[in-house]
Amino acid sequence: MDQTRQIDTLTEQRLDRVRWIAKQHYKVTDAWFTLVGSDRQWCRNSEGSVSTDIPDALSFTHHTLRHNELFVIEDALRHPEFANHPQVVGSPHWRFFAGVPIRDIEGGSIGTLCLVHTSPIPSGTLNFEMLHVLAHQIEDEIGRHLLIQRPPGLKLDQLDALTGLPDRGLLQRLMREELALARQSQGNLSVCLINLDGFNSINESHDTAAGDAVLKVIADRLRDAVRRKDVVTYLGGDEFAIILRDVLQPAICRRILDQIRTPIQTEEHVHSLTASMGITCYPDDEADADALLHHAYQAMYSAKEAGKNGYCYFDPKLHHSRRERLAIARDVRLALSQQQLELFYQPAIDYHLDTVTGFEGLLRWRLPSGKILPPGRFLPQIEHTWLDIEIGKYVIDKAVTAIEEIMRRGLPYSVSVNVNPSSFLDSGFVDHLHRTLAHHDQSLVERLTLEILESASPQEDMDTIAANIQACLQLGLQLSLDDFGTGQSSLSYLRTFPTQKIKIDRSFVMGMLDNPEDEAIVAAVIGLSKSFNRQSIAEGVENVSIEAHLKDLGCDIGQGFYYSPALPFEEALQWADNYQRQR
Repeated sequence: MDQTRQIDTLTEQRLDRVRWIAKQHYKVTDAWFTLVGSDRQWCRNSEGSVSTDIPDALSFTHHTLRHNELFVIEDALRHPEFANHPQVVGSPHWRFFAGVPIRDIEGGSIGTLCLVHTSPIPSGTLNFEMLHVLAHQIEDEIGRHLLIQRPPGLKLDQLDALTGLPDRGLLQRLMREELALARQSQGNLSVCLINLDGFNSINESHDTAAGDAVLKVIADRLRDAVRRKDVVTYLGGDEFAIILRDVLQPAICRRILDQIRTPIQTEEHVHSLTASMGITCYPDDEADADALLHHAYQAMYSAKEAGKNGYCYFDPKLHHSRRERLAIARDVRLALSQQQLELFYQPAIDYHLDTVTGFEGLLRWRLPSGKILPPGRFLPQIEHTWLDIEIGKYVIDKAVTAIEEIMRRGLPYSVSVNVNPSSFLDSGFVDHLHRTLAHHDQSLVERLTLEILESASPQEDMDTIAANIQACLQLGLQLSLDDFGTGQSSLSYLRTFPTQKIKIDRSFVMGMLDNPEDEAIVAAVIGLSKSFNRQSIAEGVENVSIEAHLKDLGCDIGQGFYYSPALPFEEALQWADNYQRQR
């Protein structure tokens, strides 16, 4: 009987529970559990069980199984093989896909656990460890089901027929036993997960017989690379695991990788392979047997991301830090959807006219409790992610709304906001900026200033960033180079970015009365601004002495706590009105 039809008799409630956890954990449109039979696919999704006959070339599942590892499509419309997929260009209009293989009790890939979403998602914002954990739960469920179908007396903890090594089922039992022994003796235990780089190309370029021959050789070499008391197991596909009763030293790691790198001669060909290896060590990683294996998987994926042909150790501290960042990112995403993020406005003073010339819009997070969080508490956790880009769009929208209200009241103020330079590498952000400003009068657009952080500009992408900024400037908005003097290429930035304003970093302004070097830098930047016909803006004006010295140096605009902190919109306008009245 087709295996897909056998699996359909499993307890669907358990499968749906795993899918539901995946969907809720990753906040995606749906999670699929898909099995592949001889002639069709069987899919369990939110709509129930569906049997499909989508051709392999158009199947997300097929591509996941072909990669035999985590397979991610951040945006299907930009993927060369899926841009014209019927479920991408048509209903339900999938954009994001992530899938991991599901393996049977012999280690063969028989299906996938997948995440799908109707909007693009950068893979760097997701931690796929939970997806692997849930996939293993499904594998256990399938294993229990198929065990019932097998002849009496056949056990899961047998040796793999191809390699002669213990299989995945036996590994799980051995892991529990070895961990219990390490705890009892207060000893060490290392778990090493090995994935062969490029093994799939052997099967695709030659045949499965060649692949089987290579696996046999690798199995023998791994046994030779470790001691007799160490345990080498075969997990199926192109994966092996090793359990060692002490800390895995770098010398042993190199010996294992060297054994795999040595060319392998089969009947007709010589094959060259490398491997990616992930390692975790108890008691530094004080987890249970299943979690240790999952952590070794995670370290292996890190080794692959680092360029393959190497090894990485699992870092428990980094793991918890990453989980903390993901938790903050989830909270920020919720805050964005619930409009908890808002701009506070710090006034800027024109030193020549002694008037309020405008405001800098600074992001704040107003918690439901009423507490206000500054950007330093959450923005670093989402830097260089899709959420960072979305917040950039949100800030632009808020600034435009503020300018609209300022103009409606007949006030002369402008608004500046910070924009990460990498935002100008994202077509979605650039398109959003164009659409937003194209719908407004030129008089409004000219009141908006984008502050580009010089010290955070990625050097290798400067040409693209500058070209996109130039296209946006053609709409008529203003540009300011923020934190000037803190980067390594300040002068070249004056040529690259066609700015109208240069903002002197607060660290120099606040220290210039006591530090001659800081004073020299402030004076030099103000002089450069005049030479390049740019306005100079000093942030960090903390007292009247700093203000007076800036005026003497010819600075154009100042802002800082000497005047006012950033305030909610209405309070900021009231402060400006009072300042004007006093003058």
